[in-house]
Amino acid sequence: MLINLIRKEVVSHILSLRFGVTFVLFLVLIFASMYVTVNYYHLEIDAYSIREQEDKNLTNTLLDIDDTSVLFNRFFYHEGMDNAVRISPLGWLGEGFLEVCPDTIKVRATMRSRNVDQDSAFNPLTSLMRTPDFYYVINVMLSLLAILFVFDAICGEKETGTLRLMLSNAVPRHLVLLGKWIGGYLVLFTPFCLAVAGGLAYATSTGAVKWDSETVQRIFLLLLTAGLYISVFFNIGLFVSTSTNRSATSLLICLLIWVTCIIVIPNLAPVTARIISPTPSLKSVQESKAVIDEETRLQRNILQQVYGEIDYSNATDSEIELLENKANRMKNRLDKAYEDSVQEQKNLAVTLGRLSPSSCWMYSATALTNTGLLSYQKFLEARDKLADNFDELMQYARRSRWEVWRAQNNADSLKTWSESIKARLPHFEMNYPSFTDSINDALNDILILLILNVIFFMLAFTFFLRYDVR
Repeated sequence: MLINLIRKEVVSHILSLRFGVTFVLFLVLIFASMYVTVNYYHLEIDAYSIREQEDKNLTNTLLDIDDTSVLFNRFFYHEGMDNAVRISPLGWLGEGFLEVCPDTIKVRATMRSRNVDQDSAFNPLTSLMRTPDFYYVINVMLSLLAILFVFDAICGEKETGTLRLMLSNAVPRHLVLLGKWIGGYLVLFTPFCLAVAGGLAYATSTGAVKWDSETVQRIFLLLLTAGLYISVFFNIGLFVSTSTNRSATSLLICLLIWVTCIIVIPNLAPVTARIISPTPSLKSVQESKAVIDEETRLQRNILQQVYGEIDYSNATDSEIELLENKANRMKNRLDKAYEDSVQEQKNLAVTLGRLSPSSCWMYSATALTNTGLLSYQKFLEARDKLADNFDELMQYARRSRWEVWRAQNNADSLKTWSESIKARLPHFEMNYPSFTDSINDALNDILILLILNVIFFMLAFTFFLRYDVR
């Protein structure tokens, strides 16, 4: 009996105009989004290759400099050194949180570890809903189509009298509901799979995706999560249909729920987090750091004047280094307090956003493709590590430069110092999360989607058992 009910549901959907429109929209939206993002990904890869080659050329230029004073001034204070930021291998599905990451990290004497700049202060949650990529199409369009596909599954058949006729033949209600769910979801999910297959085929033909075991697992879990997400709204529509008597009423309630889940909650979550857990302004932090820098500069000038009258030696460098280390520690404390408050606000925004299945989908999808919060955190850690390594190089250069300057006529000392500086040149190294880390990062959101599916289906089942078909 269940097979017949499923067959009846599938046939009725396929013969309807709604299925034709849904099928075309799935193919157009998903394939078009992948077509655009794949081509944009190739442009990003080409730009990254150019930046990486320019970085290597600059490094080779620095390594060819024999004049230590030129090396010191050019590298530490003027041009600095660029480091290209590597793109996620699955970035062709969408940029996610990594949209806020810069293309290049520059190091020079003005850069310090834990330096608060616009990149680290920017809340990455506000970047999720901007690009019409695969994440966006699933998040907005497919969720809407899922609701529109099933909003009148029960109440619509009640209005036409079909439901009363069906139940008059002693067909169990749970089989009717289960047949509608399975048949309707099969008809809805099949065009999605076909559209995704076409997009993946195009991505493969252009070389955007390299098929290995990890990539296959990531994409499979991504599609499974997308299926869970679409199913949430499918079950919401089914539940609303079992709790109303008219199709118009069901449609209005479904659209209200969709607007709340897709637009209201995800966009209000960061705003609410800023109200509940405010952070100090970036301008106040920068002003406090500017005061510390000015005090350090005045004290350094006083030291240089005093030692200049007696004997400029290593003592000057030692005192100046102590002053600058003290200033850096004070600025680091300001940066740490600011970043901790930003992190607390971001965690609250993530928690509030999880009240909506839309945010759960975005968090889990970006986590599985290494474009999520964990990858963004990896970027910040790699940037701080680069700054720390550069600080160590600066301290080493300052400690050793006095001996080098005293032995200006000693070519061997100059060459040794120059080679030691070149050997310590820092480079930006970002390691994306492993497959296990990505799974752990996405697991909570996937479980929330699964729980929402169970809740709304059980609500639909409970309401349908008591549904008045007259």
